[in-house]
Amino acid sequence: MQRRQFGATLMAGAATLAFPGIARAQGKAIRVIVPFTAGSGSDEGARFYAEQIGKALGRAIVVENKPGASGLIAVRTVLAEPADGNTILLASNSLIAVNPVMVQNLGYDPFKDLVPLHGLGISAAAFVASNDSPYHTIADVVARYKATGKPISVGNYSEGYRLVGEWLAQATGIKTTPVPYKGGAPMVTDVIGNRLDIGLNDITGIAPMEKARKLRVLAITGAERDKLLPNAPTMKELGYTDFESYVWASFSMKAGTPQDKLSELAAAISAAQKTQEAKAYQGKRAGTFLNKSLGELGEFQRAEYLRFKRVAEKANIQAG
Repeated sequence: MQRRQFGATLMAGAATLAFPGIARAQGKAIRVIVPFTAGSGSDEGARFYAEQIGKALGRAIVVENKPGASGLIAVRTVLAEPADGNTILLASNSLIAVNPVMVQNLGYDPFKDLVPLHGLGISAAAFVASNDSPYHTIADVVARYKATGKPISVGNYSEGYRLVGEWLAQATGIKTTPVPYKGGAPMVTDVIGNRLDIGLNDITGIAPMEKARKLRVLAITGAERDKLLPNAPTMKELGYTDFESYVWASFSMKAGTPQDKLSELAAAISAAQKTQEAKAYQGKRAGTFLNKSLGELGEFQRAEYLRFKRVAEKANIQAG
């Protein structure tokens, strides 16, 4: 278990004025539970925002890594604590929108056991091919399938990316073979070596490879082009008007947390995203802030879940 504490005593006086309910509870640190290993991109984001919240509230923040079991260990840690506003879950698209579709007997209901607090970041995924592959566009992928009848191999390293690959098959009318990996690095290695037709990866990770001409980005899955890949078209631009999928991170809390605690924490995170430090942090990464909180964030999360649910049902994918 990794733990790191962020003190913010110099801000305590200001915090008492801005966030009186939370700032008064000085005796107990706020815990941020992260369902990923230390050093991962999601862990880095959680620690950045933990520090920002600590500064805003004048509270100590402790970040704890609880990886494993598709996020269930982290969720159980949060649900075992009182709903008193002192325990926060880093809730990604995997925990909220993908697991309910893909994991049988999940052990939690993200829409009943948890409540949304505030979004952190959101970005698209990218369909990539080797820079010397025959695929320059998604149209090339479709044409190759139609010419040969051979399914297109699509590498993935998460159940969410597996579903996005299935969505590609449904949208284009081709057949695909999902090829799972334990991480993005070995998948990208096989894409570059032309052992895979295409792969799905996060934009921040592959943008440098695209710039170095090791990978070719065929399309991204967001509604708009990304600043790190300005020349890569969206699936919507290519005519697949309903094709929109994201990788995102947010904070959630245990259901039953008092509304005033939720509102104050959400306000602190919203204020943090307006700082120059946060803008500089996000500016180096794909996508943008997920500046939704509370009920609005909940609506977004449910819509994301329903998208994946429709893809799985159409592909007859059963939870495993």
